[in-house]
Amino acid sequence: MTKVGQKYRCNICEQEVVVTNAGGGDLVCCNAKMTLIGEGYECK
Repeated sequence: MTKVGQKYRCNICEQEVVVTNAGGGDLVCCNAKMTLIGEGYECK
């Protein structure tokens, strides 16, 4: 489950995203799960 303010990175293409809406499931990019790299980011 994702939480608002978490930051994820794709280990293949290095795309980064910050969660703006919490939800269930896994974030996927390049057909692989994204890695949580931090929390507490402000969503504008």
